[in-house]
Amino acid sequence: MTFTSRLDQAQVAVLESLGPGGILSVESLAKSAALTMWRTRNAVSKLSSRGLITGRRRAGHAEWQITDRGRRTLSTRGRYYR
Repeated sequence: MTFTSRLDQAQVAVLESLGPGGILSVESLAKSAALTMWRTRNAVSKLSSRGLITGRRRAGHAEWQITDRGRRTLSTRGRYYR
């Protein structure tokens, strides 16, 4: 799969927030990445559709974590999109 569009600042911020590991909700991601909820949801949607993060439902809440592909993208491409 090739990337037809670049990562925007919000997507990089979300990937960086998930980079150290762990599973975060959209609310936690917004706080960690210093983004609005709208920008965070939009970034999560785009990253998820690209397979860079994965989500799961727990107790009625979605939680997100970075995938191996997301880690590779962040380490090789993320630095160019800041």
